[in-house]
Amino acid sequence: TLVAYASEGGTAAALAGDLAQQLEQGGEAVSLLPLNQLSRQQLAVSRRLLIIASTCGDGEAPANGQHFIRRLQHSQRQGQHVVQDVRYAVLALGDDDYPQFCAFGLQLHKQLQQGGAQPMFAPLCVNRLERRSIEQWQQQLAEQGFSVADTAQGCDSAKEELTLEQRLWLNPGSPGAALYELHLSKPQHSHWQAGDIARLWLAGRYRDYSIASLPEENHLRLLVREQHHDNGEPGLGSGWLCQQWQPGSTSLFSVRSNPAFHAPPTAVPLILIGNGTGLAGLRAHLKQRSLQNSQAPCWLLFGERSPEHDRIWQQELDHWYQSGVLTELDRCYSRASGAAELPALCGRSHRGYVQHALQREQKRLRQWLKQDAAIYICGSRDGMASDIDQLLQQWLGKRATERLQQQ
Repeated sequence: TLVAYASEGGTAAALAGDLAQQLEQGGEAVSLLPLNQLSRQQLAVSRRLLIIASTCGDGEAPANGQHFIRRLQHSQRQGQHVVQDVRYAVLALGDDDYPQFCAFGLQLHKQLQQGGAQPMFAPLCVNRLERRSIEQWQQQLAEQGFSVADTAQGCDSAKEELTLEQRLWLNPGSPGAALYELHLSKPQHSHWQAGDIARLWLAGRYRDYSIASLPEENHLRLLVREQHHDNGEPGLGSGWLCQQWQPGSTSLFSVRSNPAFHAPPTAVPLILIGNGTGLAGLRAHLKQRSLQNSQAPCWLLFGERSPEHDRIWQQELDHWYQSGVLTELDRCYSRASGAAELPALCGRSHRGYVQHALQREQKRLRQWLKQDAAIYICGSRDGMASDIDQLLQQWLGKRATERLQQQ
């Protein structure tokens, strides 16, 4: 049996891991892997495929699932029936606050069916990890002869009441929305590492935030920007975190493991690219490198709006550059009106967006990749991240970019 997942923040991966463990304990031979790494040979041998797939953004696939569906579509256009003898089931995770609810999981089901695969039962859509739906998935798997118990344990375990210790407004005067640094008390029952996610639970819903700190710092740090709906109302999570939650009081959180964003080995050169609140996840990796006394090169390329008002964590970044934790440091400011407005900071300062600066640094990027550097991107999916993905495909080729993602 193949258990495959497409996971953005680690939830689908955690559920898939729980499911694979249950099946192995029941005597099944199981392979657990990201959906992108699912090969034609594995499908030909296994015949049974269980998929747990999240939907992110506006109906989009997580990065570790998008190549599988492209390959499936390509093979079908070529008249190749890769999945013809496969029996499958899809658990689609989503949030009905978004218009394209569970769209990627449903797209997988449609594509597999068009390729000749046989569904064991209709795809099951889960709204905000609603437990009853996951229990229905377990029951339907059991009716198909699978040995499963509680595969929902990874969803809502280790919830803890964390105290807000302090909240700092980092960008007064910025042309962008207010940006806050929050220090929360250290969870007592959850360990985390660079790349992991803090999940805020409010009114039966959750919001995910990259963790900017490490347990060694004895607090859980977040970087949150105020969000507002079209009618002016504050966003559920950011409104609470940035305005309503009072220092000294508690809120309910859980920590989500996010293996796809965990650090590579210490000796691997690291390229960190991001913008806005994406600096949170990148900062955790820099802190981890500093604690490890890593000698491997590390390059941060980061973007914000105003060179005057949006110098987020400037002193710490300068210190890491001066001490050698950061080998290269590029800061980009989209609202800088000209070169004269760029501040004299450590490293290089650029006018414009991150993707524009990366274009100017193409030669440097290629040199780093020749040294087997890993690339980590954290920030806005639309614009910055998609543009960088297109640049990498243009420079390296589509297959080479896919290999980087699979690694």
